[in-house]
Amino acid sequence: MIAMRRLVKRAALLTAGAGLAGVAYTQVYDRLRAQGLTKKYVAFRAQQQAAHDRVDADFNHQDRVVNGLNWHYVDEGARDGEVILFLHGLPESWYSWRHVLPLVDHDYRLIAVDMKGYGRSDHEDRNYDWHTVARQTLDFMDDLGIKKFYVVSHDWGTVIGSILVGNYPERILGYVRMEVDLASPKSLRDWITFYRLKPQWLFCRSYWFGRHKMQDPGKLIDKVYPPRMTTRLRPEDRDYLVYEFSRPGVAEAVAHYYLARNWDLPAATDRIAEDSFPFPILQLQATEDDSQPQWLFHDAASRFPNVKLEWVTGASHFDNLDQPAQVAEAINRFVHETSAPQRVASPA
Repeated sequence: MIAMRRLVKRAALLTAGAGLAGVAYTQVYDRLRAQGLTKKYVAFRAQQQAAHDRVDADFNHQDRVVNGLNWHYVDEGARDGEVILFLHGLPESWYSWRHVLPLVDHDYRLIAVDMKGYGRSDHEDRNYDWHTVARQTLDFMDDLGIKKFYVVSHDWGTVIGSILVGNYPERILGYVRMEVDLASPKSLRDWITFYRLKPQWLFCRSYWFGRHKMQDPGKLIDKVYPPRMTTRLRPEDRDYLVYEFSRPGVAEAVAHYYLARNWDLPAATDRIAEDSFPFPILQLQATEDDSQPQWLFHDAASRFPNVKLEWVTGASHFDNLDQPAQVAEAINRFVHETSAPQRVASPA
């Protein structure tokens, strides 16, 4: 019995030692990998700096600190016009709307933010619960003195956008949601297909794995989205996205969105189906988005009769970048149909 206890104790010590060695190896590997990627993207950012600055010079960039958080945003159009707030997705920044903004009616005030954790906005390491981020986004609009506004969102921006408009419907004039499906798959076969087409949900299930992948933004785009979704991206657009996502702190911050994921989005979608909102909704979807094939929307008209569905022909998942004219035309048509001349935003 004594010999058995000694054997068990020795095995436990060996196992613990192996575990500690594994942790130490992982930490060393992570540190060396991070150092290598840092050098890689410092060089990349130096090469891209001139092109980045040329793009920035074409837009009115602003920074605003609200409740201790810095928000970077582009502010275009009429200062006293109705406001359209643009929310981008992963792995993007305000630049998602770079080709759309010049084509949207400049009688409106157009505000495209770097969402919390992205680009030049703050990269704090806490409070990425989706309701919290939606509330902080509304605080930003409050600080600008904007009482009511339209929301146009894409991809992960639509996750936050759907909660924002759902929690504060009295503040919303209209909602254009892009590249997030309305109807969840119902059969087992549909779920299997759905998750096969949604690799970003799978590789970001854990904070460590998500952050690990996000530290290499060039590969991130290839890993998160199938090739067919990104082949239409202009090289200069891809370079700008990588430039912004390679800023120190972005990868760690954005991974928190996945850590905080929950069932709030389906709940928000259910509210849309219940037609409980006092504002119009437009769903814009790309015809060539492999992650959200058209069959996901086959029953949208019956389930969401209050939502108008329009297709962006020939577009990939990044339809706001590869088909900006179609996207801007749809936005213009939507806001013109729902806008009231007597409504004027409060200037900041």
